[in-house]
Amino acid sequence: MKKVLWGIAIALAMVAMIGVVLSRSAAEGRRRAEANKDQGYAIARGDLSVQVVETGSIDAVKSVEVKSQVDGRVQKLLVEEGQVVNKGDLIAIIDPQETQLRVEQDRAQLRGAQSAVARTSVEIRQRRVTAQAAFERAKIRVSQLEAEVKAQPQLTQAAIDSAEANYKAALERREKIVKVEQPNDRASVETALNDAKAGLQNAQRDLDRKKSLHQKGYISLRELQDAELQLTLAESRLETAQTRKQRLQDQESIALREADEQLRQSRAELDRARTNRIQDRLKQDELKEARQSLRDAEAGLLDVQALEASQAQSQASVDQISSGLRESERRLRETEIRAPVTGIVTKKLVQVGELVAGLNNFSSGTAIVRVEDREGMLVKLNINEIDVAKLKLGMKSEIRVDAIPNAKFAGEVIKIAPSRRTEANQAGSNSVVKYEVEIRFDQPNDQLKTGMSARCSVLTLERKNVLRIATEYLGQDDEGSFVNFKSDPKKKVRVTVGARTGAFAEILTGVKEGDQVVKPEFSGPGRVGAFGGGGDI
Repeated sequence: MKKVLWGIAIALAMVAMIGVVLSRSAAEGRRRAEANKDQGYAIARGDLSVQVVETGSIDAVKSVEVKSQVDGRVQKLLVEEGQVVNKGDLIAIIDPQETQLRVEQDRAQLRGAQSAVARTSVEIRQRRVTAQAAFERAKIRVSQLEAEVKAQPQLTQAAIDSAEANYKAALERREKIVKVEQPNDRASVETALNDAKAGLQNAQRDLDRKKSLHQKGYISLRELQDAELQLTLAESRLETAQTRKQRLQDQESIALREADEQLRQSRAELDRARTNRIQDRLKQDELKEARQSLRDAEAGLLDVQALEASQAQSQASVDQISSGLRESERRLRETEIRAPVTGIVTKKLVQVGELVAGLNNFSSGTAIVRVEDREGMLVKLNINEIDVAKLKLGMKSEIRVDAIPNAKFAGEVIKIAPSRRTEANQAGSNSVVKYEVEIRFDQPNDQLKTGMSARCSVLTLERKNVLRIATEYLGQDDEGSFVNFKSDPKKKVRVTVGARTGAFAEILTGVKEGDQVVKPEFSGPGRVGAFGGGGDI
């Protein structure tokens, strides 16, 4: 019996203890809810900005490895690491002895081949002067004379007919000038002169009449001025007619002299055409002589053709050897290694006495030194896909270099890779998508060296004095963005959102400065307490 009572007592004690715990938990929940109660948020103006920050390494915009075009042993190395070289400066010399020997052999072979070609050329020139030229001239001459002999009678008669026609036309032209054109022109000029004189007299009379009328007040000043203008025009026409008459006399004299000269020339041409009838027989004799000269020239043509074939073969040998010589000379020049760009020697990759391989179709060549042009420096960054979408070419950047802690540098985004590069993350199970971005320093600086770490900040978004809201007070549903005013927490007020940052969002429409809003109601799954009830713990 005692055991039963003891058990009942223990059970009652446990129930009492649970009640106390539940009571305390409920009280603590009420106190926390009261403490976390939203006091509201006032819409205000402020600034928004987003920066992409990443660390990378400094590199030169232009960096080249200088390689040799020829195989050989490094005879001289004329630069040291850190030395500044200009484009074209001599950097190293590859032992030229073997290449020089090859050049001398090619030159000797070329001189021999050229001598053979020159000898053949002399022979061809001699034969061509005496045979080919004579044959061509004789052939052309025969063709010309055959055509002339065939056409000579007709040409002679045509020349006579043409000369007679020209003489007759010149004679008729002179008669026409003397009997027709000049009398007509004189009559026309004289008529115009008489008309001008009559017009002047009429204009003078009209002016005198209108002056009298104007003085009496019968006509206006404008009519008087028109009469004066007509008189001036009449005087001008009379002067023009007189000038034309004088010019006509000069023109008649010139035309008559030209007609006389043309008549004399046409008469002389007619006399020459009649004299040239003797050319018919002379052309026949010239044709016989030309045909004989053509047969004589044909005999020397075959020898010239044989010599030309021999010369072509010799010239092919010259061309082949010349090509080999040019290649040998180029290789000899390439034994002097010169700087392709102006910059600083950052690394010597070989030493004097080492053998190097030339750059050719079968070898990438041995690098001798590395030269960097530090007039242009840049930072290479690997930026994740979210941030790289915010960047654009030409954006300005602030650059801080770890090795130069007190200095700030300005730069500009000059390259955004079009394709990604994948790097394993720390866990090694996933991959982070990143893109290579290059930021170039605006001004070169002697303190900057390749390989230094640099931290670049690119301002991708900046809004000054805009209406903004903390992002936790901005709600989102299927219809868009909204806020809950403190005065009516259950009502959703639609707003238009502009730029966003992690903490704030720009509000374009829907609210005004000073409006009080509260956090939107949480729409996710409810929390479960320690004993199965809802609420915070």
